[in-house]
Amino acid sequence: MKESKLKYTYKISVIEGIFAQIYGALSTIGSSFITKLLVMLGASPMQFSMLSAIGQLSQVFQPIGVAVSHHLQNRKRACIWITFWGRILTLFLGLGFLFRNSNQGIAFVLLLLLVSAGFQSIAGNIWIAWISDIVPLKIRGRFFSRRNQYLITAGLIVSYITSFILDQFEYSTSGFKSLFHSDGWINRVLQPKNQAMFLSSVFIIATLLSIYGLYILAKQPDRKAKAKSGKGLFAMYKEPLKDKNFRQFLFYGIWWMMAIGVGSAFWGPFMLQKLKMSMFELQIYGSISTVATLFAYNFWGRFIDKNGNKTAMKICIAIGGLNPMIWMFLNSWNYNIIWFEALLSGFMWSGAGIVATNFVLSISPKGKEQVYSGIYGAVGGVSMMLTTLLSGVLYPHAITIRGLYLEPEQIVFGVGGLLRWSAIIPLMMVGEANAVPLRKALYNVLQYNRLKINQITEWIRQR
Repeated sequence: MKESKLKYTYKISVIEGIFAQIYGALSTIGSSFITKLLVMLGASPMQFSMLSAIGQLSQVFQPIGVAVSHHLQNRKRACIWITFWGRILTLFLGLGFLFRNSNQGIAFVLLLLLVSAGFQSIAGNIWIAWISDIVPLKIRGRFFSRRNQYLITAGLIVSYITSFILDQFEYSTSGFKSLFHSDGWINRVLQPKNQAMFLSSVFIIATLLSIYGLYILAKQPDRKAKAKSGKGLFAMYKEPLKDKNFRQFLFYGIWWMMAIGVGSAFWGPFMLQKLKMSMFELQIYGSISTVATLFAYNFWGRFIDKNGNKTAMKICIAIGGLNPMIWMFLNSWNYNIIWFEALLSGFMWSGAGIVATNFVLSISPKGKEQVYSGIYGAVGGVSMMLTTLLSGVLYPHAITIRGLYLEPEQIVFGVGGLLRWSAIIPLMMVGEANAVPLRKALYNVLQYNRLKINQITEWIRQR
């Protein structure tokens, strides 16, 4: 019975997650379509920093999830309704185009995204407690990695199609529109003046799909929460801070989140404005990264379950610091190297993404995962928000170093890369029960791959 319940949970989680992923790819902070919306509204570097900061500021609301579900034995209803109110707000993103003053339109969009992300952050914290009660720790790495493979594939396909259509509004007779007569209805629809209306429709459709996904989520089983102790909320929030290992983990989390916050707002705008890439090329970059992510999920799922989150994160930090350095050498006529960087990025973020969800759960006492996760999410979100905003406030001037011209964004990327590498220092202080030394883990991986190669070679020889 236990196994069938787990399989059913996985099935529902994947189906609902696909709708949520499509919604996230099109209508939430971090989506290239939100970036496109702000580019069309004429957003400044500081406003892009605010957009990225909002995504992190919303994490501050995670502990509210603990308060909401503190006395609830069934968390399903609360999770679904709070998520609903967070998602329904993105129906109105397109109204930003109706403001006569573009700054007012941008402010409206940012405020809408802040409230939406806040609700979804609260619901996300409740979902963590919900799913961690059903999925055993020993298989969580594989559970999340396999689930993410389906989700990202769906999000990629939808983003590709949508970005291709969105690009057609910016071309006169080239590309897709050249296949039709100049006076055909398709060419009349795909006019630049209609691009804003199409983008607004994208947000509406994505939101409605995500609401249907909640109907599916309602079918996911929920284990009744154990009776709570007599502790008040403040005592519950304070308890993780008495845990020395969690404090060290929190220190590492602050460091890492501050590092990845540096320049986080500028990746998409830099590609669109400085590298002169189209939305379709952004999707190609995202596709390469996503394909690498999909192939890497199986590796990271097994690796984390066998060797621990800490060991996996050491590899992610090494690669994560290299990625921004590559961007320092890109410009509008030689950015082909970005496709190689996309492979590295996809591999790294697939591992870092699983670790981000799983690490805090692995070091949390049984039954305390939600409050540990909530505090970590809130503190990490504030940390990243600070450096994201500082990237806009301290936006530098372009410089030339030994003949190498660096755009302001590239200077910020370089600083961020150095800070990412330095995150290895606090990570070494964190203890994890099942963590295997990195050298031994890499040796095991090499031995496993060597065995596989020998098996394939022997199979070919027999044929």
